[in-house]
Amino acid sequence: MSSDTTERRFDVERWVSYRRPSDVQVSPDGALIAFVVRPVSRTSERWESAIWVVPFSEGEPRQFTSGLWQDECPRWSPDGSRLAFLSDRVDRGKLSVYVMPRDGGEAVRVFDQQGELAMLSWSPDGRWLAVLMTDPETEEEKRRREAKEDQRVWDSDYKYQRLWVIDPETRQGKAISPPDRQVRGYAWAPDSSRLAVNTSPTPKVDDIFRETEVAILHRDGGEPEPLFRLTGLAEDLIWSADGEWLAYRAPAGRVVHGEYVYARRVDGGDPVCLTPDYPGTFEAMCPLERGRALLAVAFEGLEATVYRIGWDGRRESLLPAGPAGTFHGAVTASAAGDRLAGVWSDAGHAPEVVAWRAAPDDISLKMPARARTALSGIAPDELAPSCVIEWESDPGVIVQGLLVLPTSYREGERIPLIVQIHGGPTSLWSNEFLGSWHDWAQPLARLGCAVLLPNPRGSTGRGSAWANAIFGDVAGGEFRDLMAGVDALIARGIADSNRLGVCGWSWGGYMTAWTITQTDRFKAAVMGAGLCNLISDNSLGDIPSANLSYFERSPYEDPEPYWERSPIRYARQVRTPLLIVHGEDDRRVAASESIQMYQALRALGVECQLVTYPREGHGFEERNHQRDLLERILGWFSQHLS
Repeated sequence: MSSDTTERRFDVERWVSYRRPSDVQVSPDGALIAFVVRPVSRTSERWESAIWVVPFSEGEPRQFTSGLWQDECPRWSPDGSRLAFLSDRVDRGKLSVYVMPRDGGEAVRVFDQQGELAMLSWSPDGRWLAVLMTDPETEEEKRRREAKEDQRVWDSDYKYQRLWVIDPETRQGKAISPPDRQVRGYAWAPDSSRLAVNTSPTPKVDDIFRETEVAILHRDGGEPEPLFRLTGLAEDLIWSADGEWLAYRAPAGRVVHGEYVYARRVDGGDPVCLTPDYPGTFEAMCPLERGRALLAVAFEGLEATVYRIGWDGRRESLLPAGPAGTFHGAVTASAAGDRLAGVWSDAGHAPEVVAWRAAPDDISLKMPARARTALSGIAPDELAPSCVIEWESDPGVIVQGLLVLPTSYREGERIPLIVQIHGGPTSLWSNEFLGSWHDWAQPLARLGCAVLLPNPRGSTGRGSAWANAIFGDVAGGEFRDLMAGVDALIARGIADSNRLGVCGWSWGGYMTAWTITQTDRFKAAVMGAGLCNLISDNSLGDIPSANLSYFERSPYEDPEPYWERSPIRYARQVRTPLLIVHGEDDRRVAASESIQMYQALRALGVECQLVTYPREGHGFEERNHQRDLLERILGWFSQHLS
């Protein structure tokens, strides 16, 4: 294994600082593509973002906004003459709504309030803008805070996220959503007079795992018209072109994840599943052809695909031929639906903007040839090769995963193997670029390690049954799937059984902790933002209701199943050196979960190091912390697997 510290630090800087695009928006006429690039600065500790524009067919991308601020959420007006976006250019950290001419020029601020803004969109007629805004601090709240009269009464005085409608000509806005509902998402009706919203009773994240409601709001205000309720969230609301139907993604089983696509008549009736028994998972969706169809990104195994879905449920692939790779977020299209673009990567290409025509003579081109940007500065020949692999776990249970090998690997050579477990557990590893502070396969491969990225039971991408397979058996089948993958790579002559590592973030951190309590085969482990006590996590994390996707009852009603699958219960069985990393302000998984595991292993004499990061939540934002995190992980495995 490579242990050159100077080279490792150079690599870490690249993995942390490369530029990457997001939020791709095709102009209505299909001529231009707007998108966000972050980071703009390779040296600043602030994560500035800029809006860029690139022609669909030929021509170089250009920076549309300066990049001195946080510019995000670009949205074309329906006639394509203007671009609206959010920016904090006047007051750092406080976004306002701006509108800018298509060809550039001065950006005009059309909405300035104190609350946090998100999810900007134009009305179909181009006369209005809608945006979600969180209630700002009141003068009385500010006075109390400054006077340190800031005691908190839990589950009270919520700051709701509300739906505002803005007139960009008068620069006036109005909140139209109910005062006691949190708006999670919305969609304009084709006639611009109504909006569909999905709401929950409170702003607590946990609400999306419980009962939510979809309702109709009138642009000018008034009482909402409830449509339906469901367990989980109706995501990516889309109106049909005639305004009679509403489509959305929603759960198909106990796991609260938008697996299938449904449609309902706006005037009532039962939901119609447009994708029954689909063997994958739908991850993002937007209107196509102004609501005449749906444009959906789905995962089938480890590959992404793009579908045109009709309101009758008919699916048509819109993806170019060749290895599919991964789309990051939604794919968007021109008004006619014939030009598409999105952010794409695969294991051998960093994320870039790709564009293609939805025509038989164009979709035959392989995806990398459709790249319209080259922002990352990371060449494909710098990246470690990868392949999709399968293995048998329990009899008849076939598991899929991605294997990344060092560029120097020679067939028949046994090398260290590190298993990185994904979070979720309702998530997946896909054929995507895997080099960042959070995705460690490429950096680890540069150490000379093979990296296995498994999608065990409970993962998405293989239909509802696979995602729901861990109900009542948390960590059970998952652990067997992981270990079977390790054994398969040993049997194939790739992995050195004496140099095995395991790591993961969030649920992957939990599974890492669980794994080293169940076996001593691993010589090093990294637990990132993980949980070790399922009972305490239920009280201290912000999504306790998610546990009911995997357990029959809450731990207050039946604690034993939770305690039985808590790694801390088996801490005395750990022999593997463990590095634990956690953000101190993590609300998803409290840092106390990592502290519990550290204190237990320290008391038991097991080699263990705990590193916590001030101000960081469940995902790290500060560049120095991202650098330190990745460098520590690489150093830990280099030390213990050499």
